[in-house]
Amino acid sequence: MFKTSSSTHAELILLWSDDDIGKSMLYDDFDAVVGGVAPMPQYSKQKKMGAYVQVDDSLTVKGVALFIINFDRAGYPESGWNVPLSHLVELAGLGPDLGKGPIRLACRSQCPVSWHSTKMWDPVMKAEASTFAQIQRAIPEACKRLGIRQAKSYTFTETGIPVLTEAALQSYSAPPSSKEQQSLELEQKIQDLTLQLNTLMTEKEETLTLQSYVHQQQLDILQTQNMKLIEQHKGLKAQYDTQQERFDALSGQVISLSGIEDSLRQERTIHQKQLQELQLSLSAAGEQQQQIAKLLANKDQEYQTRMGRLKTEHLLSLDQRLEEEASRYLLSLKSLNAEIAEREEAINELESQVEALKHAQAQQQESGADSFLLKLESIGMNFVAFHAGVGNLSVPVSELVKYIQNPTAYVAAKCLVSESHYKLWLQHYESPRCNADIGDGQCCNSRLIRTDSPSRFVSGHSDRCVRHQGVDTAIINVLKFN
Repeated sequence: MFKTSSSTHAELILLWSDDDIGKSMLYDDFDAVVGGVAPMPQYSKQKKMGAYVQVDDSLTVKGVALFIINFDRAGYPESGWNVPLSHLVELAGLGPDLGKGPIRLACRSQCPVSWHSTKMWDPVMKAEASTFAQIQRAIPEACKRLGIRQAKSYTFTETGIPVLTEAALQSYSAPPSSKEQQSLELEQKIQDLTLQLNTLMTEKEETLTLQSYVHQQQLDILQTQNMKLIEQHKGLKAQYDTQQERFDALSGQVISLSGIEDSLRQERTIHQKQLQELQLSLSAAGEQQQQIAKLLANKDQEYQTRMGRLKTEHLLSLDQRLEEEASRYLLSLKSLNAEIAEREEAINELESQVEALKHAQAQQQESGADSFLLKLESIGMNFVAFHAGVGNLSVPVSELVKYIQNPTAYVAAKCLVSESHYKLWLQHYESPRCNADIGDGQCCNSRLIRTDSPSRFVSGHSDRCVRHQGVDTAIINVLKFN
């Protein structure tokens, strides 16, 4: 029950199910749930949105804290959940007017304790599904069910006659003037619009973050597929090279057989010349010579028949082998060319998709970041960073993206040296010791006088002691002499 004092209030907890409030309870009961005394098994393994609500003795909402709580498998709140709801409401800024002036509101975009903002949520400000309208509709029924009654704002005199208290009389005081009323309404509208703007900005940031994550995941998948296709293309290229080597080997065999055929033809020519010579000699030798000529003719015919048969068999076998190898090679070559064309088309399509996603992601990131940087540049803001070699470096807003992409290269350019030269100097600057190799994987490690400027640093000289500087000079002179 409420006391008659106007400073008292009741504390309620409202929990949402889907798009409306599904459960209400006293804050003390919720505190017992958070303390692990009593679980809520109906919320097992669920993430719930809730509201801590303070109402005064007239059941009017005075303060709201919108929080998020996760329940484990057994229905207990997640370990370590300890959001000081009443404390946040005490420190919270102003929210909308729910009957008796602006309420105290703690939410994600208006959290007085920043490290608790991740466990808060922003209200829905749309008229058809307003979070505050849902709270106002749920409060009377929840108070009635939980036994909370509206307190009477009167006291009793010595004669037993009820008299209105000063608090009640103040509620019936003269209404404010029209200017004051307009000022209060304008201030309330400004507060409502500010809250709505903060809510929309938070929702937009979360949407952009989610879209960026999804685009990055898609980009990673496409890059993985692209790498697989490249590997497959390399495998097909290796198969093509192997088939080409086999074809070259068969071509060599054909050339070799052609050489053998030429040699046989030359032998035949020689034999024909010898036969002609023998025929000339036999024509002068008479009958014996004619017999010899006839015998030689028979031998020649026998030789020609044998050579023709061998040549025919050899050529048929060679032609058959060549046709088989050529057909097999052409089929394999056509298949490989078709596969290579398909792979190249898929690679080109994936590369275009990757470029499109990169372009879309870059545009999305730049659309948010550029507007913010332009605002900073419009107010004349620059960024200052400390780097060894240049000290405090002022980075204009127009060069901020270049600096973020590669701070080392940016600083090296400001020092008028290359990035690799600056890195060598920075290693010497952070540890001014001789790095000359003395064997067994060890270096000299003698202390040196630090070179403060990157432009004055000479690799192999500034980072060596006097003893090893001389050794390097001698080695260089020997190499030059040779």
